[in-house]
Amino acid sequence: MARVAEAHTDAVAILAEAGKRALAGHLYGVWASDGPHGRVTATRLAHGGWRLDGIKQFCSGTSFLTAALVTAHAEDGLYLFEVRLDHPAIRPLNSTWATPALADTDTGPVEFVAATVDSDSVVGDRDWYLHRPGFWHGAIGPAACWAGGAQYLAAAACDLNRTDPHSRAHQGALRAISWGLDALLDQAGREIDADPRGRGDGPRLRALQVRHLVERWCTEVMDRVGRATGPQLLCFDAGFIRQYSALTVYIRQCHAERDLETI
Repeated sequence: MARVAEAHTDAVAILAEAGKRALAGHLYGVWASDGPHGRVTATRLAHGGWRLDGIKQFCSGTSFLTAALVTAHAEDGLYLFEVRLDHPAIRPLNSTWATPALADTDTGPVEFVAATVDSDSVVGDRDWYLHRPGFWHGAIGPAACWAGGAQYLAAAACDLNRTDPHSRAHQGALRAISWGLDALLDQAGREIDADPRGRGDGPRLRALQVRHLVERWCTEVMDRVGRATGPQLLCFDAGFIRQYSALTVYIRQCHAERDLETI
């Protein structure tokens, strides 16, 4: 639910930043992943509309979303399109998603086959999506989801009645990390509220630093919960296992050393 909600609220915020309203009653995704095995191109049509072609990877909610913001590459730059997913030329492909982690987000590739959209579907101007102030504010959204997953794991481990000093020490560390995650995200939110338009590299550096710290603390939580509790939760608690598995995959949205080099 966090994965889907984060994308929907991000989409609503992006549309608002562009002076647009989200379609009433629709559940949105943001499909912006690009890579060597997936890229959507945008071609201007004579009548003023656009044609979208190609495959977009890592599209969450392929079977249940009703609208999406999709990045596509034109000759003169990157554009963002708002599309309704009942379009007959937009279709999910068979997913090769093998892990049970986040499987219920129904993430997979989506193919655009000469999908025509009108000019009003363009959100912002050329290259606006990546250069708007809200891009880096929104980049903290996934980190908030990672933090919530880590706090669930920490709380589950701390709820166990352990009396040996080593387990108690790990439980203490987990409580400290949970507090730190709240404090970090609260501070990031206060800084965004104080300067919503952003200045210079501040928003980017803040987002990358927050994502790095949250990813590191999530990794420590996953290590410590096993050391604090042994195999009990990882073997017999289905909810814990789902969350642990999901968090392992989800934090890989962090770009790790590439982000640290940028910082």
